[in-house]
Amino acid sequence: MATDRTAVIGFPVDHSLSPIIHNHWIKELGLDIKPYEKINVDPNKFEEQINKLKAEGYGGLNVTVPLKELAFSISDETSSVSKKLRSVNTLSLNFEKIDGDNTDAVGFINSLDEKTIENNITNKKTLVLGAGGSARSLVYALNELGGHVRLFNRTLEKAQILLDDLSINSSPVGAEELDDYANSSSFIVNTTSLGQKAGEHNNILRFENIEMETFIYDLIYNPKRSSFLEQAEAKGLKVQNGLRMLIEQAACSFQIWHEIKVGVSEEIMSLLESV
Repeated sequence: MATDRTAVIGFPVDHSLSPIIHNHWIKELGLDIKPYEKINVDPNKFEEQINKLKAEGYGGLNVTVPLKELAFSISDETSSVSKKLRSVNTLSLNFEKIDGDNTDAVGFINSLDEKTIENNITNKKTLVLGAGGSARSLVYALNELGGHVRLFNRTLEKAQILLDDLSINSSPVGAEELDDYANSSSFIVNTTSLGQKAGEHNNILRFENIEMETFIYDLIYNPKRSSFLEQAEAKGLKVQNGLRMLIEQAACSFQIWHEIKVGVSEEIMSLLESV
């Protein structure tokens, strides 16, 4: 589908970098469409407000927390990935129906280079920290890449439910075995928000005995280097923040709406890093 009115919705949504990303591509490609916007949508009036936006001519909406499950629930048709995750981050508001998709998992996969996937994920031990909505997408993605996925969450029951929901034959990692399992993992990703606030320290892991070949990924991209990544870098480990994933998932949404494939350029990376 092609649409000339798009936006990101959330509650709140002021922090979103999506307008910078999408408007960069709109300008770069010279598209004769309206600028991409950001709109606060009250979860308690979700369907009503989506119908209002649809009536106003919005054809594409990115969806951020805490609205992704609500977006899934109102979609008339959903992609296979959305069904698996029970979450939608991309809405296409067609005249007769609403289509829901989820580009988080593929955005994560596309943010990784082939060498990292081969050396650190496929047939390797991988560890996901946290069991929220973001963790769900990453557990799914790592499993799709052939990783042996385990999940740490302070509430083991929540972690087990997530694994069971995704039909992944695995078990959560308890606090007592976390360091040992992390020390033998090839890929570790933090999906918690710890370290995002100024002065907040992420002390979930001890990095002293983690193998030098281990790849450390943090979904946090603001700050550019979270305390989690700073600790890993001090040890000399390979690290990556979530900025490239943010752009890659946006690129997938952009292609769904405008039927144009866009890439992650150094220009857009620099643009976002300077914000």
